Amino acid sequence: MHLVFRESHGLEEQAVPQDLGQRPGDVVVLSFSDSDLSAFAAGWRAGGFSWSLRLANLAALVHPLSVDTYVEQTLAHAKAILIRLIGGAAYWEYGLREVERLGRERGIALAVLAADGREDRRLMAASTVGEAVVRRLTALCDAGGAQAAALALSILAAESPAALAPPQPLPLPGEGL
Repeated sequence: MHLVFRESHGLEEQAVPQDLGQRPGDVVVLSFSDSDLSAFAAGWRAGGFSWSLRLANLAALVHPLSVDTYVEQTLAHAKAILIRLIGGAAYWEYGLREVERLGRERGIALAVLAADGREDRRLMAASTVGEAVVRRLTALCDAGGAQAAALALSILAAESPAALAPPQPLPLPGEGL
């Protein structure tokens, strides 16, 4: 008879703690995908939003100390947070638990989306926004691009109890151009 020895290591066990040193922002987007983060940056610029946006790659937030520092310094001041997770809840378990706790304690609009094309009930349950909103945001993020990201940001901001203002139209001159 042979016994198979299996080790189970999470990402956090191999990571080195780091402080991103990121100032607080009204809306925060977290993802393992640089293309997601680029799309949200482009969407925010194109959307003309009056509120601030912060972006961070989850690869920099795998150590528990990194998560705790980021939650305290940046996420605690956010009005809305969007997280796109590849691999499900187990892939960023500690971080997800801490952000979910923060969202529920502070009434932050939190949307946790599966970024691997599969529905994940655990991620849906971690969100503080409704299921319909999570599904809409997931569809927009899966579509990709700056336009979809701008619309996703608008939808998430509207869910914030702080009621982040939508972009204001530019006034046109009364006469002539």
